[in-house]
Amino acid sequence: MKTVIVATRTFGKYSEEPVKLLEKNGFTLLRPEYLDENILKRADAIILGTGKLSGEMIRHSSIKIIARHGVGVDNVDLKTATELGIPVTITPNANTVSVAELTIALILALSRRLIDSYREISEKKFSPVTGIEIFGKTLGIIGFGAIGRETSKRAICLGMKVLACDPYVEKNIIERHSVEAVDLETLLKNSDFVSLHVPLTQSTKHMIGKEQLKMMKKSAFLINTSRGGIVDERALVEALKEGYISGAALDAFEQEPLPEDSILYDCPNLVLTPHAGAHTYEAIYKMNMMSAQAIVDFFDGKIPLHVANEKVVEKLLEMGFLRG
Repeated sequence: MKTVIVATRTFGKYSEEPVKLLEKNGFTLLRPEYLDENILKRADAIILGTGKLSGEMIRHSSIKIIARHGVGVDNVDLKTATELGIPVTITPNANTVSVAELTIALILALSRRLIDSYREISEKKFSPVTGIEIFGKTLGIIGFGAIGRETSKRAICLGMKVLACDPYVEKNIIERHSVEAVDLETLLKNSDFVSLHVPLTQSTKHMIGKEQLKMMKKSAFLINTSRGGIVDERALVEALKEGYISGAALDAFEQEPLPEDSILYDCPNLVLTPHAGAHTYEAIYKMNMMSAQAIVDFFDGKIPLHVANEKVVEKLLEMGFLRG
């Protein structure tokens, strides 16, 4: 029997199917409250949510595969995993629609000031709050991967003009989606809404700071449903308090869970959601099944789908651990 650490609260929460997939293939599941050296030494695999898995933790473990319950790998020491021959799998497209839909929901929440309306009526004040239409407005999408593209489709259907900036996607591919390809400065200066859909890397860390926020229209809104750390939170608070931009919505934060003393709680014109982009029944089911299947395939000698550190696959094929 092999042991799998489940380090995400939603694995098997709404469906027993992913749990049964592992159990029928001879795996025992461990659900520890927190990860420590003793737990990590007892496991052959881990299904990892948004928690951190450092290089030291990986080195002092018996883990042979890390199945990331999501797409970002900024919470995993990928370099150490690769050095040790440990594949890190992800679940691309499992939450694409869910995150795109939340992005649109946040755009509407900001444009119609839904939080302000709720506060008014919860205080038994029946005074309508005036918002703006999104029809005819411009949405700037930074990062035109799967989620950015799904977001653009929905925005276009709602009558928005869409700009996109992504140095890794060719201009003709962006334009094929009825979206105008522009550079970052042009996007920031011309968008009524700016939505972030990039991974957290050294190059994207604080890519939206004071300088970029000052480029935006004073009437513009910023939305981040990707990763905390892409936005400089202190710069954003200053921008909202000083009126550089009109409002913002964040679903991801530099520190999670968001600390009780966070400066974001008392910030004006800011909508906060608890990293809920992937929290739909549909997305969770797909992430669960993809994570479980990756572990089953790996220990069956098959190359699991969607390995983030592909060099490991080559190494394991050479060693004869995996079949091509």
